[in-house]
Amino acid sequence: MSDRIESDVPVNAAGLHEKVVLIIGASRGIGAATAAAFAREGARLVLATRDVPALEALAARFPAAVQARVIRTDITSPIDIARAVEFTLEQFGRLDIAFNNAGATQQRVPLADVTDEVFDLTMNTNVRGVFVAMKHEIRAMLAGGGGSIVNTGSITSIQVIANMGAYCASKHALAGLTKAAALDYAALNIRVNMVAPGAVDTLMTQKGVLATDAGRKMIATLTPMQRIAQPEEIAAAVLWLSSPAASFVTGAILPADGGYTLP
Repeated sequence: MSDRIESDVPVNAAGLHEKVVLIIGASRGIGAATAAAFAREGARLVLATRDVPALEALAARFPAAVQARVIRTDITSPIDIARAVEFTLEQFGRLDIAFNNAGATQQRVPLADVTDEVFDLTMNTNVRGVFVAMKHEIRAMLAGGGGSIVNTGSITSIQVIANMGAYCASKHALAGLTKAAALDYAALNIRVNMVAPGAVDTLMTQKGVLATDAGRKMIATLTPMQRIAQPEEIAAAVLWLSSPAASFVTGAILPADGGYTLP
């Protein structure tokens, strides 16, 4: 059996062939599934995260024709972020699409029990890191005539969840940052959008709320579609937002949550 990565989820994202894509937070879960989906569409990829062996293993599973490069990047390091964008330009000459997917969560505790260190890490990862990334990505895209940025938000970009104060604050802030950037560059051929996933079956959630059968059942029950998403389903939303099919979409916060945030 082949170990090539394929997705059973149809993407319908024509126009991505040979586009240059930078994915920050690509080693697993939504990031890895999105990288695989872009690879299937024939995009040229720069995969960035702290875990280089995981990125190399991922790239090795793509079809042989796919051009994929790997660079170690810590989203909390402005130097690393700048270098990732520079590396993309060095390797491929331009940047067409950026997917800012790296993020940090927190343990569920009431707000007064959130330590300063946890709050700072959450904000530095989910807000400041993406802010720095977008600055460099936008400058590269302006030089190349335009592009598309997609940020990974959350259902907590839309509504709050109890005992997740730092995380909710960071994802609300990221939604505002996404909209502000979209407005600033709408006339300059740069689109900026956010995908807002609900519960997704990833390694991170498998160690958290989805760690037990009871937890999985609870989340599925709270979701109108009565199930938990697969990473490939979020990847399909990211590819659509990145593609010419969404050419008149900017500043959107796209829920991919099975109806969780419906009124």
